[in-house]
Amino acid sequence: MADQPTDKTTFPALVPQNPSLFTQDSQGRKDAVRSQTDRIMEVFLRLIPSNYVSQVTGPNYTLQYQAAAERIADFQVTAQEVFADSSFDFTRSEVLYQIIGSLVFPDAKSEGWPSIEGDLTYREFLRRMVVLLLQGATKDTMKEGVELLTSATVEIIERSVAARQLKGGKSAWGYADQHTFEVNVTGSRTLRVGNQDITLEDFPADPLTLLDNVQIVLRALKPAHVLYDYRHLFHETFSPVFSGSSDWDMSVYHYEDFRQFWLGVREITGTGGITLSDRSLFSDPTRDFTAVRAGATLVVLTGPNSTAVSTTDEGWVGRFRVEGALTFPVGTDPTARAYSTVSGLSGTATVSGDDVEDPAQNWALAPEGDILTFATGPNAGSYRLKTLLGVNGGPVGSVNPAVHTITKVRVAPSLLRIYGRMLVAATGQQYKVGVDRLGVQGPQTVQGEDVTLYCIL
Repeated sequence: MADQPTDKTTFPALVPQNPSLFTQDSQGRKDAVRSQTDRIMEVFLRLIPSNYVSQVTGPNYTLQYQAAAERIADFQVTAQEVFADSSFDFTRSEVLYQIIGSLVFPDAKSEGWPSIEGDLTYREFLRRMVVLLLQGATKDTMKEGVELLTSATVEIIERSVAARQLKGGKSAWGYADQHTFEVNVTGSRTLRVGNQDITLEDFPADPLTLLDNVQIVLRALKPAHVLYDYRHLFHETFSPVFSGSSDWDMSVYHYEDFRQFWLGVREITGTGGITLSDRSLFSDPTRDFTAVRAGATLVVLTGPNSTAVSTTDEGWVGRFRVEGALTFPVGTDPTARAYSTVSGLSGTATVSGDDVEDPAQNWALAPEGDILTFATGPNAGSYRLKTLLGVNGGPVGSVNPAVHTITKVRVAPSLLRIYGRMLVAATGQQYKVGVDRLGVQGPQTVQGEDVTLYCIL
């Protein structure tokens, strides 16, 4: 058989030198190459006689050394990045998706990628898809593929087989349905009512995303000649609407991030947390809670809430579940309210969503970490300034006020809304709150695996 031409779209790993399909041209890489070049130049200049050493780049021999040093530095930095991608468990998501993902879903550019939250989840999903593809297009393979997308019960019904099993012509399916099948998904949850467990049928939280994901997975796993109908079954259950019991949906992160830097942040800590008067808002204007997600645990270490019992946390002392991060308690306030900042700025401003606007103020004068305080109004309180808005905007403290005038600034989320109620505390409380998974990993013991599989690029 004649050799077939290699398709570089299907096998992107054939791109010379770089294991990924994107050009690494970030500022961090430029800084790394520049720093390495300077170190190499120092070594070069020490190797030649002292009468040739120039302190400035100008003579021909320094330009030649500079060009060679830049090439060597670029190669060394690239080699370090390639080494970081040598293990499947820690490979950057961009590399993993474009190499393995393009093999599993070759039509992803036109048909789209599955929408799955979390790098670890997506990596394990691609690994399982490779195994299923190698097993062939079977009924069990398709069932396992759909089960990768949902924890609900999945049922695959081959219509022609089901028709043969019902004798006496009782089935509505016949010979014409031999190349069709059904995919039925049934979600359920169990409630404890008194001494009795009651099973309720649940509809998916995001049925449209699940439908798109199932279509993409089945396009890769099913035989090309068959058709299917997808159904998420929903049954009405006539049972007690309310009960005194509760159920928990807990998550444990055994997280191995495959971004290049995977020793990330586990939690945010502070000593200036206060509890506002409505008892469900926890505030610390010195911190940015953008990375705090719903369901995170807020642990209060000092103050009255360190010994409080949360009504939503099964009696865990000092622990509270976060419902979400907020910028302002109320939000939009079209009435201009008096304000002042720690840096000395003052005036009257309106609030629109997360943005504060004062046409008479130049927010470029505010330093990084500046705190704004509204004295009156529904949003009375202190808030951390985050981003200067407009054509010449940027992070607070990064714009030259002598060149640009910025009249609008965005506030960082410095409020946490919790489930239940806390005790009002107007003074600082020491606390810690978990953040979104940024790469923290703990030791894991694995037995019975061939470690050489993780040492092959």
